Amino acid sequence: MDIRVLAVYSVMAILLVAYIVSEIVRRNGVVWPAIDYWGVAAFEIVASALCIARGIASDARQRQVPLLLGFGLLAWSLGDVAVAAYNGAPPSPGLPDAFYICFYPLTYVALMLLIRRQARRFSVETWLDGGIAGLGAAALCAAFVFQGVLKAAGGSTASVATNIVYPIGDLMLLVLVVGATAVLPTRRRLPWLMLSAGYAINAVGDTFNLFGSGIGATHVGTIFNAVAWPTSILLISSSVWVRSNPIGQRLHVSQPGFGLPGVAAVGALAVVFASSVTHVGLTALFLAALTLAAAGVRFAASLSKLRILNAERHLQAITDQLTTLGNRRALFELIDTLVDERADGSSEPRTLAFLFIDLDRFKEINDSFGHSVGDDLLRQLGQRLKNAIRTDDLLVRLGGDEFAVVLLDADVDYGALVAQRLSSRLEEPFQLGSVRARINASIGIAISPRDADDAPELLRCADLAMYRAKTDGKPFAVYSHELDELGNRIALVEDLRAAIEQRELYLCYQPQVNIDTGEIVALEALVRWQHPRLGLVPPVESLPLAEDADLMDQLTALVLDMALAQSARWRREGHRLVVSVNVSSTNLLNLEFPEVVAAALARHQVPAEALVLEITETTAITDFNRCKQTIADLKQRGITVSVDDFGAGFTSLAYLSSLAVSELKLDRSFVSGLANSTDQRNVALVRSTISLAHALGLRVVAEGVEDTASLDLLDGFECDLAQGFLISEPKPAAELELRPFTSLATDSPTVGERGERQAAADGSDGSPSRPREILPAEATRLGDAVA
Repeated sequence: MDIRVLAVYSVMAILLVAYIVSEIVRRNGVVWPAIDYWGVAAFEIVASALCIARGIASDARQRQVPLLLGFGLLAWSLGDVAVAAYNGAPPSPGLPDAFYICFYPLTYVALMLLIRRQARRFSVETWLDGGIAGLGAAALCAAFVFQGVLKAAGGSTASVATNIVYPIGDLMLLVLVVGATAVLPTRRRLPWLMLSAGYAINAVGDTFNLFGSGIGATHVGTIFNAVAWPTSILLISSSVWVRSNPIGQRLHVSQPGFGLPGVAAVGALAVVFASSVTHVGLTALFLAALTLAAAGVRFAASLSKLRILNAERHLQAITDQLTTLGNRRALFELIDTLVDERADGSSEPRTLAFLFIDLDRFKEINDSFGHSVGDDLLRQLGQRLKNAIRTDDLLVRLGGDEFAVVLLDADVDYGALVAQRLSSRLEEPFQLGSVRARINASIGIAISPRDADDAPELLRCADLAMYRAKTDGKPFAVYSHELDELGNRIALVEDLRAAIEQRELYLCYQPQVNIDTGEIVALEALVRWQHPRLGLVPPVESLPLAEDADLMDQLTALVLDMALAQSARWRREGHRLVVSVNVSSTNLLNLEFPEVVAAALARHQVPAEALVLEITETTAITDFNRCKQTIADLKQRGITVSVDDFGAGFTSLAYLSSLAVSELKLDRSFVSGLANSTDQRNVALVRSTISLAHALGLRVVAEGVEDTASLDLLDGFECDLAQGFLISEPKPAAELELRPFTSLATDSPTVGERGERQAAADGSDGSPSRPREILPAEATRLGDAVA
């Protein structure tokens, strides 16, 4: 509010208080015409003018309400001027009544515009709440006030008709104000409180005026009759100048409640009950009946909306927001329902096949291209899987990259058929913006009630089967108690923990030779776990176990210790060999890892340049900034960091070049059978990658070398080091021959045989290397030099 306007209103408030005090102290109804008639009229005209001024000063959109309110107040004020001209005794009906009656339509229009402005999004229930509150208040007034007012409105027919206009007008005004107060979100803000209080005081003043003129005035009635209108007009006028709450507070606007509608409904009931004891009047009974009818409709609407809301919330609770598929809760609800039906015997027992689907390499796509691309992949994948099953079957997303399918009335054979169909659908590439990506999945199948009879146990069985499928490199596997329970993952974790603590793991070493000289210059340390019951557990199974069970720090520390101990022994024997050790993202994210490595080097008295730490490209992008910091720390200590399996993921060489790495290891999928490759793009990519790596100052190691022709090609491409079964398979240190590599003997194993042995050592499926589809992103990643 403007300071000048505030000053005017402050003076007027002081004058009003003084006037009220004067009314209280006066005795025997003493009237001071100069003050009671002309002074009050002048006071009201000033307040009306301020209200109109507010409308004129407002912009076009905000101008209507204050102008209408101001002209309504001015009409009432002019009525008081006319009363003063008649020295307080005007005829009835007369000129003052004409001005007074004009007040009502102008005020109704202003209030309707104000309510409409704030009620554009009101629901039917909200309008009903307002109607109940307004009608209930009208019923109470009609029952307990209106009757007395009608009795007071005596005189000629014209006089009675004129006097009845005021209670009816006030009643309608009361319905509007009370109804709006029940539902408006701004009902607790100061402007609305002042406005509604002003009209309530106006109605009280009219009531006392009619009672006083008809059945005699009391001292209290005389006071209310005198001060009600100036007080009301001052409140209404000042309300248009008061600013609404700040925007920050608008965020916490109270919602419509049930207080006023509830009180109004109870009041309507009171009117109905009162009619059985005393005379109430048809108008009051009619209004009470309308109030109760509206309350009944409101109750029915609330029940209907509650049912709809419950259904919507239940749907939201069982729906995955990203894919719009069902979620884990939907899965458990369905399985629990089938189990309950089976238990009570009320219907024919139904079997179901449960398929647990875990995506392979999804994390690489998510980390490389961003979560938005990963989300897009999940949405496309969900629809693709949904189109591959029956409409009666259920597909849900369990979370992350895990999905599940429930096949009703299905057996093992049908479950396997659907699993094969889903795997085939997933082999088709996904178009993710400008990127085409392929993704595979491992699927575990469990049957209910054969394998389990409740949701958690069925999920556990399918999870074990899925893990076995992933380990065996197969698209799916059916749960088997003999195969899966003996290799229970939880038990395996505990066995692995014990094996690490008791140093029951051992290392095999695979040589890396200088392609120019054939000399063995480095060896990669590969950890092996000989399980007392299961035999040799392949790395593809043991390493994820360690990662998931938070054992990777302990495992890497053990491998480092054993590898550096062996390196120290070789160095004492005169072999100046470099040892390579694989590390995971868990190690790189540990900022204390460089200290662990430095302590191990110092303990075995091995120089830092004799150690290479191998990371995969996906390891480096898990948390790029922290990994970058750790790698830089390692390099400052003189330790070489190598990027292993380059080309198997989605990361660009330019991206990795920002890391302090010194070596690049080409993935075996590029190198194996390179000389026999029918895809010349593969050969060009290998040559270009080697050239680009050298330009960045990186040493290049080719792993997966299986034949001399490929080795010759790599030599022509000026590759630095070679590693693979052509040179040697991984062996324990005692079985290694550390003499220079020359050439293959005539009785050497074939390329296919060497590939099978290499796959067995790596834990892969043993299939021959296949030419890879080159995606646009990979061409950008590896082929800048090709272009």
